[in-house]
Amino acid sequence: MSDPLLPRHIYSFLSSKALGQPEVLKKVSVAIYKHINGLNAGNLLLIGNSGTGKTTIMNAIQQFFYNYDFLKKHRVMTIMNANLLGGTEPGDVDVTRLIKNLEHAVNNTFGSFITDDKLKEYMEYATVCIDEVDKISASISGKVNVSGISIQQAMLTLLEGERILFETTRSDHGQTRKTKIPVDTSRMLFICGGAFEGLYDQICDRIQKGLDDRRMQTMTSTAPDGTVRTYERLVLRDQIRISDLFNYGMVPQFISRFHSIAVLEDLGANELKQILLTADDSPLRHSREYFKSMGVELQITKDALDLMANYAVENTRIGARALREVFTRIIATHEFDPFSSDKLSKTASSMVLTIDKDMVARGYHQ
Repeated sequence: MSDPLLPRHIYSFLSSKALGQPEVLKKVSVAIYKHINGLNAGNLLLIGNSGTGKTTIMNAIQQFFYNYDFLKKHRVMTIMNANLLGGTEPGDVDVTRLIKNLEHAVNNTFGSFITDDKLKEYMEYATVCIDEVDKISASISGKVNVSGISIQQAMLTLLEGERILFETTRSDHGQTRKTKIPVDTSRMLFICGGAFEGLYDQICDRIQKGLDDRRMQTMTSTAPDGTVRTYERLVLRDQIRISDLFNYGMVPQFISRFHSIAVLEDLGANELKQILLTADDSPLRHSREYFKSMGVELQITKDALDLMANYAVENTRIGARALREVFTRIIATHEFDPFSSDKLSKTASSMVLTIDKDMVARGYHQ
């Protein structure tokens, strides 16, 4: 690539793979730019409910590295649960599990017969995604979480850069040997994420009790019948403060290792409709391929799309996963026998199964 790869170019790619959350993707783009240019302080903390897109963003990052040949050394990625860094006893920590995961990721990506130097290089330029970091809070249900505190402390050195000497078994021309490889974590990009359930209510409670100067925002929504409703809502992305994470139970030194904190908002109806129509893993796309194998074209009306998205929005706790659940519930009966469906129409050249508003309403409430 002759022109420099800037954050806006990275954003353009990511936004085509991970729909919605534009502000979060901008922060991710900056973090990736720093990572591929060897700059410090790119580590990122993602906060968002299940289904808001954390995993989709992580997958989009890996796809980005595969999109450019000159980023080959950055293609290794591992995703693991934060609690897996804990040992068998409370307070024990085993960071070698992370290093082993990276080694397996390198072998899966580049093969197991690369040199020790290449193994070291690919591991050191990897992207490390740690999920459910909220589960390593210093306190859970009002009780001290010794394991959580220990894992946060252990991750401090990983995030700021630690030289870990790990022992592994290598194979050379059919012969195995044990060797120790020093891995420097300072070149890795760490993207940690968690739902941080209760954080929203924690901040709302402080506002309602007048414990700080933040305020709820006045919002409006329009129902399908045209009725306009006004209500107050906390926009976590705009109101969150570092102190909120300390109060939640995250060690200050741990949080300070992240250059940026990005909050993923619950997806709205428009974002969900866009995901259903254009996302690579859209259930509508998979269903269309399924019916096509039977010679049936699957279509969906605008009214049906709107209603399906509204049903999904009702369950904001699982975001895009709610959309998949709603769609699956609606289409299941027709997948079994589309030819007996009252929504199947025949033309001279094709058969068309149409998802309309009536099908959505019936399928959702049955």
